[in-house]
Amino acid sequence: MTAPGVLAGRRVVVTGAGRGLGRAFSIVAADEGAHLVLMGRDPTKLEAVASDIAARTGDAVETVRCDLADPESVGRACRTTLDRNSTVDLLVNNGAPWLSGKLADLSDSAIVATVTAAGAGTLLVTKGLLPGLRKSAAADIVNIVSTSGLRGREPGVASVAFTAAKFAQAGISEHLAAELRAQGIRVTAIYPPDFDNTDPLQPEWQAGRSPAPGARLSNREVVAAILFAVTAPRVCAYTEIVLANMGQP
Repeated sequence: MTAPGVLAGRRVVVTGAGRGLGRAFSIVAADEGAHLVLMGRDPTKLEAVASDIAARTGDAVETVRCDLADPESVGRACRTTLDRNSTVDLLVNNGAPWLSGKLADLSDSAIVATVTAAGAGTLLVTKGLLPGLRKSAAADIVNIVSTSGLRGREPGVASVAFTAAKFAQAGISEHLAAELRAQGIRVTAIYPPDFDNTDPLQPEWQAGRSPAPGARLSNREVVAAILFAVTAPRVCAYTEIVLANMGQP
């Protein structure tokens, strides 16, 4: 008899679930027994992830369209999620648009969309699903930030708008960790550097990665960090997890 997964029975909402890290975590979480709610802007990509999970586990997966830069879309997505089931055990705030370039070269609309989606979008999804998280016996919120949201880091190719959005998420995480602690809801901010995207359904996911010069970690390591935080004993919380590439200075 197969042992239950570490997320068995938990209802898990993942934003930005249609690709990259969101897709990878959703597939792994389903393997670990979670009931998934996939949120994202592109219904076609969400349905593709849901179909892959269903073929792999036999479980139905919920998909909900959600544009984090549009408050009305976020509100509808949260209401739909709670109307289907009033409890949420884990929220992974992963959705956030990438934006590179110098400030002078960025359009006003791109700046607003980037900061709104990651900053206000994270807040509104969390607020909208908070009633469901409060109903859980063991609720967690995980915010995927970035080392761009840490002080003293070189910006690299990230734009100032992306950095501002990630600093907003860092502040959100710090404040919410303190605000929600008394309610038994843990909040973890994960700060990965640039990483490679692999897919749990592809052979390279299982391949070992060595800290060779120039090597980068992958979304597999970020998934592992999320699982580490949310499966820890409830007596403790990992409010911040900062990841580093061992193959890079």
